Amino acid sequence: MRAFVLFICCSSFLVSATSTAQKQDYYWPLGKDRLMDPEFGALEFDFNQAPFEVGVREAGLEFGQNNASICDAEGNLLFYSNGCAVANRLHQVMPRGDSINEGIFFDEYWLGDCAFGYPGRQNMLILQDPADDLGYYMIHIPRSITDTVSLDVDIDRILYSYVDMRLDNGNGDVTIKNTPFHLGQVFSSYITAISHSNQKDWWILNPVLPSGYVLYLLDDQGLNLHSWPEGPIWDDFFSNDAGDARFSPDGTKYAVFNRWEGIRVYDFDRSTGGLNNEQVIPWHFDDTGFFTTCEWSPSSQFLYVAQFDSLFQLDVTAEPLSDGLVFIEEFNGVQDPISTFFAKSALGPDCRIYLRSLSSTRSFHVINKPDEPGLACDFVQQGIRLPVISSAGSFPNFPRFRVDEEEKCDPSITSLFGETVWYRRDLTTYPNPVSDGLTIELPEAVGEGRLYVIDIDGKLMWEGETSSLQTEQVLDMTGYAEGSYSVEYVPDDNKERRVWTSKVVVVR
Repeated sequence: MRAFVLFICCSSFLVSATSTAQKQDYYWPLGKDRLMDPEFGALEFDFNQAPFEVGVREAGLEFGQNNASICDAEGNLLFYSNGCAVANRLHQVMPRGDSINEGIFFDEYWLGDCAFGYPGRQNMLILQDPADDLGYYMIHIPRSITDTVSLDVDIDRILYSYVDMRLDNGNGDVTIKNTPFHLGQVFSSYITAISHSNQKDWWILNPVLPSGYVLYLLDDQGLNLHSWPEGPIWDDFFSNDAGDARFSPDGTKYAVFNRWEGIRVYDFDRSTGGLNNEQVIPWHFDDTGFFTTCEWSPSSQFLYVAQFDSLFQLDVTAEPLSDGLVFIEEFNGVQDPISTFFAKSALGPDCRIYLRSLSSTRSFHVINKPDEPGLACDFVQQGIRLPVISSAGSFPNFPRFRVDEEEKCDPSITSLFGETVWYRRDLTTYPNPVSDGLTIELPEAVGEGRLYVIDIDGKLMWEGETSSLQTEQVLDMTGYAEGSYSVEYVPDDNKERRVWTSKVVVVR
């Protein structure tokens, strides 16, 4: 077996956790059916695997933006939804599980077939019923057509559907569907939830127009309006569908972020539902890109915010808050095959933060050590190589689990992408683009190793040895066809499983 790896990066990040860890967020469905295109595929992240690797689903729903799934406490998949239908653990649509979010928009504008799921990056949640361990509320936000002539789209309600896991031989059945519990203008793609301090009920929070938020409590009596916390006057056009909102893993903070209202961090009281002490960082960076995203580190000390081509880390313990904002990295511009810019992030149960674009790509980005300050967070672009191209889409929207556990991570999870576990590092090469001589700076203090040049189809074009005394290698690229190549360096003594890579463009 060759030693080289192409854009494979993974890490094994182990931390301590209690044996009673909740595993309701251990299954992430992604992607779309391979029949649409043999290069595309329906993917799954199953964190129950040891080691963990990205899998390909041969059945089930396809995903564009809406995405929610739920497992039992042991990590066994129960069901999931793409905002149009609900699929059980067998990847079959449940009885009455079709036509979620049905209406004029669904039937006429969205064609009713939902080949790529329902729109809205963060518009669904699945919450266990506080009154019934085998019942689950699906919270979802539909689009409405307010004018059938102009086809103006409005977002003017929040719905719930209900799944009873006793039915259909334990595979679940939708018993209530598309029932409104909130009427009024709300923001799309910001709904989030966290458990009450009693560890049974749920707080559900969403921005509303023209300003502020709406807070619901889901308890054993059902969904009840709790309060209307104050907040900013939202920009209806630019902020809708363009940002993120997240509770911190320890349940003490709430953050909402988009380019127009900036970063807003609040204190949150899980006992009373109090949303207080708003801190704001205006967002005056360049106008590149529309979408933004945010996600917390497991310790809740750092909030990561990204806008299209830039990733930042915010230390929320800093005073003033703006002093805690640190630039991490700029998007490297890789098209894989579509732009892999930063648009959506999610904290995994392995304590790493995953980032992706909204386009169809072969790779995702990863923050391997999000609890480390600054560049020590180990952000790797295109760090996770996917077995097939993922369709345009999002990550599952989960409430916060394990809030009351001392540790937020599962120590049994290691990560496997490709054939083995690797840490990827950037390899310095220049000039780039190149037409003749390419200089490769070898990493310091790693000893002997091997260099590889691989073309865009994965074909090995050249390999050679390096000595422990070398500081650089110069390659003659005059015989290479115009195009993109991967240059990779793998040390011989490699207990830490490191690989250094660089994308090089040959021009003529």
